[in-house]
Amino acid sequence: MPPHITARLKLHTNTEEDQYISVSRPLWEALGGHNVDNDKAMAVSVEIPCLASDVPVSQSHTRVALRSFLVYARPRDSATAKLAVYANARLIKDIYGSDALTRLDEDDKEEYEEEEELGEENGLIYVQPVQLIELDELILGALNPASYELTQKDEFALAPLFTSQIIRSGGRYRFDHLAYQVMMTNPVQQGYITERTNILAVDLSSAAGVVEDEKAALTSMVDIPNFSMLNIQNAPQTAEPQEFDVQVLTRKWPDSRLFPAPNKDDDDESRVFVHVKDLARCGVFSGDWVLVGADDPNKSRLCRVYGITDHDSEDENKSVVYIPPVLYYNLGHNPSAKVFLTHLTVPSPDGPPLAGAVSMARIASPSSMDKSLQTPFLEALKQWFEEKQRIVCEGDVVAVCLDEESARLRPLEDEPTNTGVGRPTTVAYFKVTSLEDEEDKEKEKESGDAVHPAYFGRGRRISPSRTKMIQTGVEHLRVPGGSVSQYYDFANKLPLKRTRSKAFEEIHELVSSSLHPLGLDVELSCNALLHGPRGGGKATVVREVAEELGVHLFEFMAYDVVSETDAKTEVYLRAKFEKAAALSPCVVLLRGIEGLAKKSAVVETGQEPLLATVLQECIHDVNAAHTTTGYPVMVIATASDIDSLPSSILGCFRHEVKIEAPDEKTRYQILENLTYECPMAPDVSLKSLATQTAALVSKDLVDLVGRTGVLALQRIRKVINTNEQQHISTDDLRAAGMTLTAADFDSALNEARASYSDSIGAPKIPNVTWDDVGGLANVKDDILDTIQLPLEHPELFGSGLKKRSGILLYGPPGTGKTLLAKAIATSCSLNFFSVKGPELLNMYIGESEANVRRVFQRARDAKPCVIFFDELDSVAPKRGEKGDSGGVMDRIVSQLLAELDGMSEGGEGAGVGDVFVIGATNRPDLLDPALLRPGRFDKLLYLGVSQDHESQLRIIQALTRKFRLHPDLDLARVAERCPFHYTGADFYALCSDAMLKGMTRVADAIEDRVQAMNQENPENPITAQYFLSHLATADDIVVQVEEIDFVKALDELVPSVSATELAHYTKVREKFEQKNEEEEEEEEVKEPPKPKKDKGKGKQRA
Repeated sequence: MPPHITARLKLHTNTEEDQYISVSRPLWEALGGHNVDNDKAMAVSVEIPCLASDVPVSQSHTRVALRSFLVYARPRDSATAKLAVYANARLIKDIYGSDALTRLDEDDKEEYEEEEELGEENGLIYVQPVQLIELDELILGALNPASYELTQKDEFALAPLFTSQIIRSGGRYRFDHLAYQVMMTNPVQQGYITERTNILAVDLSSAAGVVEDEKAALTSMVDIPNFSMLNIQNAPQTAEPQEFDVQVLTRKWPDSRLFPAPNKDDDDESRVFVHVKDLARCGVFSGDWVLVGADDPNKSRLCRVYGITDHDSEDENKSVVYIPPVLYYNLGHNPSAKVFLTHLTVPSPDGPPLAGAVSMARIASPSSMDKSLQTPFLEALKQWFEEKQRIVCEGDVVAVCLDEESARLRPLEDEPTNTGVGRPTTVAYFKVTSLEDEEDKEKEKESGDAVHPAYFGRGRRISPSRTKMIQTGVEHLRVPGGSVSQYYDFANKLPLKRTRSKAFEEIHELVSSSLHPLGLDVELSCNALLHGPRGGGKATVVREVAEELGVHLFEFMAYDVVSETDAKTEVYLRAKFEKAAALSPCVVLLRGIEGLAKKSAVVETGQEPLLATVLQECIHDVNAAHTTTGYPVMVIATASDIDSLPSSILGCFRHEVKIEAPDEKTRYQILENLTYECPMAPDVSLKSLATQTAALVSKDLVDLVGRTGVLALQRIRKVINTNEQQHISTDDLRAAGMTLTAADFDSALNEARASYSDSIGAPKIPNVTWDDVGGLANVKDDILDTIQLPLEHPELFGSGLKKRSGILLYGPPGTGKTLLAKAIATSCSLNFFSVKGPELLNMYIGESEANVRRVFQRARDAKPCVIFFDELDSVAPKRGEKGDSGGVMDRIVSQLLAELDGMSEGGEGAGVGDVFVIGATNRPDLLDPALLRPGRFDKLLYLGVSQDHESQLRIIQALTRKFRLHPDLDLARVAERCPFHYTGADFYALCSDAMLKGMTRVADAIEDRVQAMNQENPENPITAQYFLSHLATADDIVVQVEEIDFVKALDELVPSVSATELAHYTKVREKFEQKNEEEEEEEEVKEPPKPKKDKGKGKQRA
């Protein structure tokens, strides 16, 4: 397949055809049209780069759904020898939006007989031949009642309408009085349908009017090309500064979105953007020069202002100016500062005055101070000034990006090569230390013949051919903050939206306090230890804080400095901190500090590690860096397990910050960041996904999205192979458009849970409804009062009322204790965490109790959550009665009691308000009595066998609700045959055996029928397999369970609990219920004891 071909787009309005485009004869030949008959069309992919670019201020997923669209191409006979595509204007508007035509060249809006040379980039398109992919699923929305009625009357009526069409996700299709919108396609976004395609239709006739109103509102927005200042009645005549609120851009504004198209030599860092209504307020046109300033008048300079219609401000009446992050910093980076735009009464045709000489100094940072990168950065700085006519002021900071890997691998040559290979990975900053005007301008200023340069602000234009550049020394300075990595599109850019977690706020406060001038006076130092689970985003939080506050980040791993001996490790560690001291203001991020020393080594030797003293000295030395540079050096270390660190290491840090597992809101923000540039199907709900991913940390969510992408590719390839389309290439898939569906996320989540589950499992929301539970109605109400009430009405427990968070289910085996717990979790949308007793045991001392702590900690991370302890008597037996190895069971019981007490007393502040514990046991008499006291397992519920046939009938109905039952079968007669000591497990065995009997009966009938057929035709005998695959009908193989099947199963069923055992469980129940009643009565009548007159040692005789 040939690569994409660059052509020129020509629009027309002659026809309403949206399935075909015409191409010039040279383009037809270039696409391989000589292999296609002239009367046939060729499927091609068309991409318009200028229309596929996103709006930088858009923070939502409402972006252009299709990066390229598929269409049929036909040759057009014309005299032109150029590569051109002729498309309908309505087709472009339907795909790229109603304002798409305003973002194209004027030359593209009408038909031309004489072709011109290829012009600006926004007039170019990419065309490539493709193979269409068959769709296996198509979901349509009917836009009027007649369209929906047709789908209800004849389910096969839609296929003939769409068979000849290229189906595009989100597209609209009209057939006479019928109108449909494509809601979703599978496996790709664009393709064709066949008789194998599954077509579904939904009614959108009520919402169609809303959509039309939205389209009308979009078309009624201000059109920039038709915007005229002559229509403004109250345009200002004086050059008064206009005040604006500031919004810093997180991405560069594409040139294709600007009107008029900017000059190639214009400085893209000296552009500001306002809404078109604010252009009139300033009295300027889009693309004019304006004087931009803030609080500091010495930082004002000329910038070009452009009008935009894409407005993302929360307050529509607020005037907002969008500014690049470096320009905002150079204007005076006061967060509360306003920006003023001033119209020039004497416009400047060439912009700011020309500078005669400029002096640049490096700003100390890990990248700029790296000797191997100094030459590439200087070349990048030279290239940065040469490619545009830059506008700078004295004291400005200039950002130069570089692909670090390409720069390090670049061969040493005399001639500099292009430093822009690949996406940038790092940035270096330079400061304009001095700026001199051109000599001619100095003479004009003295003579007074021209406008004084100060009229145009302090900014000066840099010309590579006329301005002399001088490199000076090194400066220490804060750099522009905000989303710099996002704005320059780093390969390793930080998340677009900050999660603003509690740990982020604490680190942000510590670092900003250390940077404050008053903090330097009192020698505030930010020495913090950030600890949390592995993959929890500890390093990312520090990187986000450093980028937002505009301080440098010097990062290294503790394992990188650990050597064979402590002496060598000390040398490496001191060298790292000495390097960091020269980079102020700087945050030293020491990752994995547990690699320097561990508590186990201290226990063995009895001495504190030497490296603890070395680390303390290094931190003290770098904290004194502000005395020489005026800026501090802050040290932040990360650790996954703070318990493994010796006290001497912990003593090196003044602050300890814990990063928790993300809650549902934080997980939603993380998923938004991860999927921001991913094409997602309409059935994907990130909120639902955030609910289902409880207990997963940031790294797990990154892996989840990666797994989803792999599964999406596998799904598409599987469909293609099933439809026998092995000739489809990767380019065809890319052109058709791939999306991540909800099924892909579900499959990835199941795989993730299976891989993450370790010795103590992974929480997840089960899928057991109350329909699966037969009977137990009395127990259901008690449980929902205990669990559902605090979740739905937390205000009832706000005045100190304790929640009852512990429930103990006891009774004979097989009565549905586990099933009931899962049904509770499902009905309340709680994560379910099942723990077995042996899973907690570990051969090492202290690890068994640690496993109990981890269980409750993971449940708190996954809240709201239910912890289910199955066979609780094996986990928490009576203490002191059995001698085990080292008393491990007694310690587990004590730890379990401590965790249960913490749940009842911790409240919401401890993060345990939505964690509930359910225990299940067959022998409550073997449990430690302390577990059954109030505040722990204080709600005891007995789950016994059914005492009447009505309850038994409900159980049988729940178990057979997915069976195909014979119409003559009456389940009530089956229930009347059952004795009253059958448990839920016995009924499950009964129904399973009955189904098996029915299947055996049908199989025997088929065997008898095959034998009869062979007797009638002995010359051509057949087998049962042949009969099932070739001769059998659907009715022949249907299994309907009949009453005789249940009767046979009842005759063979052996109850799991005998009548004697059931009597024993009844006595246990009576014992515990009587005990609970006595305890309640004692609490009610309990009075303080009266003092006795005769006291003494020993016992008093009766």
